[in-house]
Amino acid sequence: MAKKHLRGNKGFIFKCELLFNPSYLELTKSARDLLHCLTMELKYSRGRGKKIVYYNNGEVSYTEIQFKEEFGRASNTYLKARNQLIKNGLIRQTYKGGMCRGDMATYKILITSDLHPREMRWLRYPKENWEHKIPKPKKYQVGIGTRFKSKATLINSTHNDELHP
Repeated sequence: MAKKHLRGNKGFIFKCELLFNPSYLELTKSARDLLHCLTMELKYSRGRGKKIVYYNNGEVSYTEIQFKEEFGRASNTYLKARNQLIKNGLIRQTYKGGMCRGDMATYKILITSDLHPREMRWLRYPKENWEHKIPKPKKYQVGIGTRFKSKATLINSTHNDELHP
């Protein structure tokens, strides 16, 4: 059993409209777990008229490593869960991340009550999906010029059978 790192004093209220929507009902258990973890990262304040405003929405991050430690699942499970959340319109990636240590991808959660209805993609899910918004892995450029050549690539760099000191 994995260790639980989430603090017990955080919470998020899921509306019935979401819980019975096909965009949420189709989620795998891993995708639901990831959505719950992302919502736990939201910070809010009370606006005018006691309306809740989530001021860090769009900068929310829950990394693959955190997910693996929390639930004891594989990296591929995290990626599939994230991709399903994006496809179903429940989250949107705002920053790709991964360029250096500590550079994390950030997401906007599209189920919060302070959003305009046109931002809530999940309301249009069965008719529309956002599969084209799923981030694609980088194409590795190392060795592309020499990858499938049949002859040796170091002919001009050899020393004619001489041994190096």
